[in-house]
Amino acid sequence: MSQSPAPPTGATPKPAATRRPKRTLVQMAGAPLTRVFAGTFFVGSLSSVLILVMTIMLARQLSPDGYGTFIFATGTAALAAQFAGLGWPALMSRLIPTFRVQENWPALRALLRWGDAIVLLGALAAFILIAIAMMLPGFNKDLQAGLALTLILIFPAALTLSRRNQLAGARRPAIGIVLDEAMPPAAVILVAAVIGLSDAAPAVLTYAIAATIGATLATYFFRRALPAQTWTATPVGEPKVWMAMALPLLMGVSSRLIMNRMDILMLGPLSSLLETGYFGTAFRITYLMTYPQVILMQIITPLLSESIAANKERAMWRHFRIAIIFSVITVVPVSAVLTLFSGPIIAIVLGPEYAPAAPSLSLLAISQAFAALTIPCAGLLIASGRGQIFGLINLVAVLVNIGLNLLLIPLFGAAGAASASAVAVTLILIWQVVTILRNRHRLILSEGTSTLPDL
Repeated sequence: MSQSPAPPTGATPKPAATRRPKRTLVQMAGAPLTRVFAGTFFVGSLSSVLILVMTIMLARQLSPDGYGTFIFATGTAALAAQFAGLGWPALMSRLIPTFRVQENWPALRALLRWGDAIVLLGALAAFILIAIAMMLPGFNKDLQAGLALTLILIFPAALTLSRRNQLAGARRPAIGIVLDEAMPPAAVILVAAVIGLSDAAPAVLTYAIAATIGATLATYFFRRALPAQTWTATPVGEPKVWMAMALPLLMGVSSRLIMNRMDILMLGPLSSLLETGYFGTAFRITYLMTYPQVILMQIITPLLSESIAANKERAMWRHFRIAIIFSVITVVPVSAVLTLFSGPIIAIVLGPEYAPAAPSLSLLAISQAFAALTIPCAGLLIASGRGQIFGLINLVAVLVNIGLNLLLIPLFGAAGAASASAVAVTLILIWQVVTILRNRHRLILSEGTSTLPDL
């Protein structure tokens, strides 16, 4: 049998293949990630549908003013819950996977203790401040009623937000989504279908009871999701360092919610609860646009943190690339349809009395398209320890949004608030992209070790 001639002496054998085969999106993600995402996306989509159904049922059973009161109360409670946590919920979703990789159980136990204490104290402070504000003489009676309903929701909203982030960090995002996003609207839908809802108060009360049950169940599932060593370890942590990390994240991860809820909060005093109702219904429709990206990033952000902690730069960029591609595919077609056909969509979904919400729907559809692209960028900045610049970007955007609200809401009502949001979100996207591009070779550096500028 003839044999292949041996290579010349001193020659370097050629590798079997010099070109890496192209991989599909699913192959890039990997089977485990795909399975986790599929399950999370399913429950997230279900939650989004429930929220939309709740919006439609309440919009048709309540007047635009009544729905304005409901969305004002729930929106203000969500805003209060964000500030109550002082950024700790977002910090925990980032540090929980890091401490698990490092098997640093004492630090993880301390993180959870401090996080829960700060969320509860922050919720108490928010409750007291709102109670004092609504009792001030001369306060608008309609807004006073809305704030009274807000008080019912503050503690459940703060706890479910914290538990949802903790479950995401423990790689159980689907459970957090179901208990935070699906259970309350499902309860409201059930009550509205069985006995009907003619006033905002019973709708808010139903929502609050369901959120309380959800927070209790989330606590149980989160405790089971972490290794037993977490709960037996002696807490040893750095609360001052963690607080310094959490505060910039407060504005960063909350900016979009703050802008949306601030729009609702400012529409009442600057215009009317009627305009609040128009804005709220339009926002609930466009809210579905960014939900797929939020769900994906609840999976991707912990993976980014793990990749950076393990110094795996290629894996980090692979996960980020998946998120960007997914965001573009899922948001651009929907944005185009909502922008071009806002009038007919409003008439079909909500009824002719909500026709004035059509301009707001078009503007919010554009705004949410840009917001969807900021979500992967935000995840990368958070995971790579760029919390300060991330917080600065979003702080500036929120201030721009508030300033434009003061200028545009008295003139254009709900459409003015939607225009302000579009400008602010565009600013966030451009600034985030520039920051990532300027620091693309330094993102893998461990946090606290880099003195390189990230502006």
